[in-house]
Amino acid sequence: MTGAYGPIAIVWHRTDLRVRDHAAVAAAAQSARGRVAGVICVPEDVFGTVDLGRGLSIARASHRRVGHWLQAIDGLRHDWRTIGSALCVHRGAPEEVIPSLAAELGATEVHTAPCPAHDELAQNRLVARALKDQGARLVMHDETTMIAATDLPFEIEELPEVFSNYRRLVERSCRTREPIAEPSGLHVSDDVRASAEATATATLASQDLDQARAAALQTDPRAGWTVRGDRAAGLERLRQWIWRDDCLSRYKETRDGLLGADFSSRLSTWLALGTLSPREVAAEVRRYEHERVANDSTYWLWFELLWRDYFHLWVRRWRSRAFKASGMMGRTPCGAPDVQAFDRWRTGTTGEPFVDACMHELAATGWMSNRGRQNAASWLAKTAGVDWRWGAWWFESQLLDYDVGPNWGNWQYVAGVGNDPRNRTFNVRAQAERYDADGAYRRVWA
Repeated sequence: MTGAYGPIAIVWHRTDLRVRDHAAVAAAAQSARGRVAGVICVPEDVFGTVDLGRGLSIARASHRRVGHWLQAIDGLRHDWRTIGSALCVHRGAPEEVIPSLAAELGATEVHTAPCPAHDELAQNRLVARALKDQGARLVMHDETTMIAATDLPFEIEELPEVFSNYRRLVERSCRTREPIAEPSGLHVSDDVRASAEATATATLASQDLDQARAAALQTDPRAGWTVRGDRAAGLERLRQWIWRDDCLSRYKETRDGLLGADFSSRLSTWLALGTLSPREVAAEVRRYEHERVANDSTYWLWFELLWRDYFHLWVRRWRSRAFKASGMMGRTPCGAPDVQAFDRWRTGTTGEPFVDACMHELAATGWMSNRGRQNAASWLAKTAGVDWRWGAWWFESQLLDYDVGPNWGNWQYVAGVGNDPRNRTFNVRAQAERYDADGAYRRVWA
């Protein structure tokens, strides 16, 4: 089905659910002279489980997290329509779906730009091999970070093992590029658009996905805020938090908060799915500094975007070792497969009110503050002595802003098998008294 305009280039989306500031979308549109369509694959086992051993298994992604992802896909479908094309949504393995769609559309190029972690690289190889067998090719684009990997003053294999060394190198010699404009004037045939819309609508109407949508709409009256996964909601949050309420100007003072909506930007929920890009956020920070104020707080948000970059590069550098018990440096792993302690932790029944409050908030909302994550991780890996990977898997299952590099990198960091071997054990009671001095957070959630 090449249509009246000739063959089409395909953009394969994963954790990049946008059309603006998207190197693969821009390159595909240029290569095929505007004849480009998007595709996303919904796994057959989207609610599949991870076997942790000892008779314990957990969902790879909660219904709430899948529903949040579906909201982002709805927004992406709208954005593809806006630029004159359509998003195909198929259910199945990418190595089967992508070559089949390429053959149907007569496409010889499939462009993609995921976070290149271990699983994604393996998936790329399968898809590239299947496309090659039918005379097509997979074109990979490397722009998932704020600072483009090609602009770094070192190769990925030379990534500094300590963040502070990385930061000094980058701040001294790198710049943040401007976001790439979305393409305009795309022109695929009516048949292609109609087929894509019909397939996407049918795929997304399945009963199990409807249940996930319903879970994403559930709210808890104790929650400080609610969130939608689509790009429009992310752009509104950017406008409200930075510009309308000037929260950016005082961020360094509020960032360790626990209750309310605005102590944190909460932009990680959209950055994780790629509905917003880190360069878009960085561009807004620069504009705010130029038009209103530049201070320690505005720098701190950029600093945290740089941390995010570092962990995206970290998971590329260490690949499968990012997920091993011994960590990136091959240290003796801490932790044991203690099912009972793990169950107390994930259900918020540890007996430590601060940790329990954090875990209750996570279960009810899919969210936890940065301060809470550090304390909850420390209790599991250090105090209870449980295999840190179990905690990383649980956060992957539950967090709406799950992001592979930051999640697994931070868990290694806390467990003492990652970049910094120092003891990261938190005194959770002292932390509670410092950051929840009046006990308000514990009263709400524990």
